[in-house]
Amino acid sequence: MHEKLLFEVVESFSLTGLGILLLPANAAPELQHLALHTALKVQLRLPTGHQIAAIASVEEISRPDVPEIRALLLTQEDAEPVPAGAEVWWSGQEATWDDLF
Repeated sequence: MHEKLLFEVVESFSLTGLGILLLPANAAPELQHLALHTALKVQLRLPTGHQIAAIASVEEISRPDVPEIRALLLTQEDAEPVPAGAEVWWSGQEATWDDLF
């Protein structure tokens, strides 16, 4: 399967003890078809051109007076905030247990 762009990051922030939450600039339709907490192998393409392989879980964010949105949570221990404008690409592969540990 070819890689497809899931979304462009509008904002990211650290959730203590959980990881880095990546919020999409626009709805990410591909995430709607996946079960919550599904772990994906993704590529982060930073505005600098640097690429980072990562594991991210599918999450749903809800806030008062705002429609629910799907987002991704970077779960690896060394995850750092991602700059706005970074792109999240996915090859269609889910992470395996070996990838998670």
